[in-house]
Amino acid sequence: MKSLDIKSILHNGKGSLLAALAIIVLGLQLGTKHLNDFPAYAHAWAQSDWYAIALGFRDNGYDLFHPQTMIYNKQFPGLWCKDFGDTVTSADFPIHEYIVALLMTLFGSTAPWVFRGWTLLCSLAGLWFLFLLCRRLTLSWLKALAVVIVAITSPLYAYYFANFLPSAPALALVMAGLWSYVKYWQEDKIGYWHLAIGLLSLGAMTRTSQAVALVAVGGFELLRILRKETTFKGKWPAVLLGGLAIGGYLLWNSHLRAVHGSIFLNHLMPPRNWEDVQTVWQTVVKEQENGHYGLYFGLFQQWLMIAVAAAALVVTLIRHRKEDSPESCRKLPIALLAAIWTFGELLFVVAMWRQFSHHDYYFLDCLWLPVLFWIALALKAIPVPSGAKGQWALAAVVILASVPMYNEVKNSQKQLHTGYDMATDCYENYLGSDRWLDSLGVSRDARILSFLSYPQNSPFILMGRKGYSIMWQGTDANVDILLWKAAQFDFDYMVVEDYMVHNFFDKHRYLLERTRRIGGNQRLSLCRLSDTVVNNSADDFFNQ
Repeated sequence: MKSLDIKSILHNGKGSLLAALAIIVLGLQLGTKHLNDFPAYAHAWAQSDWYAIALGFRDNGYDLFHPQTMIYNKQFPGLWCKDFGDTVTSADFPIHEYIVALLMTLFGSTAPWVFRGWTLLCSLAGLWFLFLLCRRLTLSWLKALAVVIVAITSPLYAYYFANFLPSAPALALVMAGLWSYVKYWQEDKIGYWHLAIGLLSLGAMTRTSQAVALVAVGGFELLRILRKETTFKGKWPAVLLGGLAIGGYLLWNSHLRAVHGSIFLNHLMPPRNWEDVQTVWQTVVKEQENGHYGLYFGLFQQWLMIAVAAAALVVTLIRHRKEDSPESCRKLPIALLAAIWTFGELLFVVAMWRQFSHHDYYFLDCLWLPVLFWIALALKAIPVPSGAKGQWALAAVVILASVPMYNEVKNSQKQLHTGYDMATDCYENYLGSDRWLDSLGVSRDARILSFLSYPQNSPFILMGRKGYSIMWQGTDANVDILLWKAAQFDFDYMVVEDYMVHNFFDKHRYLLERTRRIGGNQRLSLCRLSDTVVNNSADDFFNQ
């Protein structure tokens, strides 16, 4: 049998085919195991919120500009203490959730696999564009594939690879946008400029933090114009349309927030003092060491990237000594774009510092992709022996390095999906509650008060009804305030998990002692609020 010639693969497209195959195989391996899992484990709160938005489009007649969840009392403003009268919420441009809603209608199912499946497809497409981008940066399909393998085996990315959060789909748009821009930068075809700005603008609209990449590209192009490497001629339509789209939706989103409230944070959270800086840093380090959230990069990946960066630095310094006037100085290097982008992301980190304590996906939204971009540039600087032997040697290195990275990510994903999880308990307790409430004659239009169930939208998704969420946050004092306010909400029934009554009756008796139990299914109790005390203990509650 004739031996495989790596060099011929590079030139006849077989390298791209192998890369696509690797992306699909690894992607399906890591993205399908939990494909039909309900929102649970790390950041189940945010997961259920976005899941509810997709379901909300089916409920509101597919009105893209009025996203809604299942709860009337929102977090902002008022920390769930205000009844806004509707379930509409401000949100980053929810085009992905809208598509999911359409897919749910097409497949006749609202099961989690529809949402996760769409995210998985977006992630696979994003990795393909990352490969194309890195191939242009490194001029080697093997080096590009190495970057993609680092990306897909990053524990953080793998967790959100087929998740409910918009981080991975937004990243896919940015990856495609950067590929288009680098192609424009190399070939000077204006069509790719328009495509790049369009994709990057849409990425920024779906995940506001991704606006940094768009600004970085704009800043880099402005420097090129000032240096007369290019002109502004022909570029303005994309800039104008992108700016109008982003600005217009920001104004609309502000309107939604002012009128309907929001379940999403909409303000900056920089450190207030040096203690904040230290506390957040220590928390991030601790969480990374313990693996409670997705590791930004695996330990082997970290050492590998350090080695690549060091080797690239050495090679670059040696080349710099030998070249008195390098040809590249005549044109702004793409590394300057990476530097501008990274600086912008570091500013974002400072602006949202306090969110990094327990929100690992913020790293995915800012510094994760720039790190991969730098790794691609570093790999470009490292020479590989020419000829088939050199290509085979590089292929062997890529394959050998992939094994420990794959093992690390598999172990990390297993750890992230095991152990006690309150969101999983909530799912198991509320599973089938929609039919149970139907059997008790509770209308689908009835407003339900959910008592201390976590996360906030999950009970309502499973009950198939809307209502008010009382969810523990911060201190017991905050909960007491919310309980007092919740008693005044205009709800028809209250649903409480039975174990909550046993565990929290004395602590939160202000509300529980006034609840009259009218039905139960061994996991949940359906209640009505009474004007007077009707039970003095958990036993009284269940013996009514």
